[in-house]
Amino acid sequence: MARWGKFITFEGIDGSGKSTLAGGIYRRLLESLPKERIILTHEPGGTPFANSLRETLSKNVDREPMAELFTLLASRYDHTKRLIIPALQNGKVVLCDRYSDSTFAYQVFGKGLEYHTVARLNKIATLGIKPKLTLLIDIPVEIALDRLAEKGKLDHYESLDVHFFERVRYGYLALAKRAKRRIKVLDGTQSKEKILDEAWGYVFEVVFPQGSV
Repeated sequence: MARWGKFITFEGIDGSGKSTLAGGIYRRLLESLPKERIILTHEPGGTPFANSLRETLSKNVDREPMAELFTLLASRYDHTKRLIIPALQNGKVVLCDRYSDSTFAYQVFGKGLEYHTVARLNKIATLGIKPKLTLLIDIPVEIALDRLAEKGKLDHYESLDVHFFERVRYGYLALAKRAKRRIKVLDGTQSKEKILDEAWGYVFEVVFPQGSV
């Protein structure tokens, strides 16, 4: 049976550059590992069912925070059970653009849901698994919103106001403070190359312990 793989997640407010970083780490891993040993995925989404829920969540329609939470966690459960866990069981490196920390930052700190309620439900949705490493890009909200404005049409989360994103950013940093060994905070005001180089150092330690390939 293959050794349990490595689960690495990428977090940050919308416009932070986390998706760009995830892609950059994926390409660097391809220099050392066969393509079939690396999975690059995202949340919400990652499976056909989860992707259908992602489309629903992206729509700019009014929704109750708890209803939104249940939709997100339904997507996560399907994604985790059908894609992430089987990949890890086969010894693969799984890179995921957003995972549980997003839910705590956005739904608890951003939208005001009760922490312990979210924690209990999320434990079910994740089947108890946790990332080995989380790379959090921290960036001032004003810079992130300027980037989103250049994008054009925005989804539900991207269209929320500056006060919401300030709460989410604070939430992320609070989570990082509680989980210093797992969550590594990266300065998002640096160049893309510097962020990638710093992130790669953390990834290398996790994927290639003692420098082994």
